[in-house]
Amino acid sequence: MKDYASKLFVVEEKHSAAVMGSGDLAVLATPALVAMVENTAKESIQNLVNPEQTTVGIEIQMNHSAATALGKKVLCKVKLVQQEKRVLVFQFEATVEDQLIASGIHKRAIVETEKFMSK
Repeated sequence: MKDYASKLFVVEEKHSAAVMGSGDLAVLATPALVAMVENTAKESIQNLVNPEQTTVGIEIQMNHSAATALGKKVLCKVKLVQQEKRVLVFQFEATVEDQLIASGIHKRAIVETEKFMSK
């Protein structure tokens, strides 16, 4: 992936499928991985939003293809590939020790914070 933003996460017990309830094992839970990707995308585009705005995740398509043990480091890479008005489209991948563990597409919407929270 060329021209991407990245962020490194350490897999802790709180990220495990057993703790999150999405499975029974002490491995990285898919919901935790989704949160890591969303966080990386959110932080990568802070310069695109005004102080009165934020972004919210609206869609994710993920292929979570490999298990990850506790203590391992997950590198999330995101690339903004399209902007349609207020919708930002990212390609992403997550790797552990250069092994691909997940990839997909994530969409975020730019919203006015105060208006959004009043709903």
